[in-house]
Amino acid sequence: MPGCVMSSRRSLGFTLVEVVVAIAAFAVAFSFLITVFFPANRASVDPLLEMRSAELAQSYLEEILGKRFDENNTLGSTLRCGSTGAPACSGSMAPDAGETRATYDDVDDYNDFDGLPDIPLDVFGNVRTEYLNYRVLVTVNYAGAEIGVANGDAKRIQVTVISPIGNTIRVTAYRGNF
Repeated sequence: MPGCVMSSRRSLGFTLVEVVVAIAAFAVAFSFLITVFFPANRASVDPLLEMRSAELAQSYLEEILGKRFDENNTLGSTLRCGSTGAPACSGSMAPDAGETRATYDDVDDYNDFDGLPDIPLDVFGNVRTEYLNYRVLVTVNYAGAEIGVANGDAKRIQVTVISPIGNTIRVTAYRGNF
């Protein structure tokens, strides 16, 4: 037939077998990518949580170091507890009766402080929403021997912050009796 062109080409497209093989290959490739990149994605939050933990620990440490060494040290006095002519140091490593964080006045009042189940507050009582689900633990001990002075002349303050995913940051400082 003149004018009629016959074609022996097959129809263009994919067969069912080719589609199933392609889906299987994509599934394997996708599952590989998920296993490689998902842990990295989760770990990308860790630095933020660690930074917040360090900030929170540092803020508690600064708050504590701003307090007197001992209950019997008077503000503005040149005498320190245990010195000649001054009262003996209290020896108590706990808050005095009726004291709360808002009224802590010396470093050992913070001993055995546990920030749970309290809502995280700053020293002025303002809610710190960026630190919800963080836990703050504080210990205070006599530790002068660790730094080469009489044991009762220095206290070690250790602040431990546990992030919402369980990472722990610990900061330590010494407060001398001066």
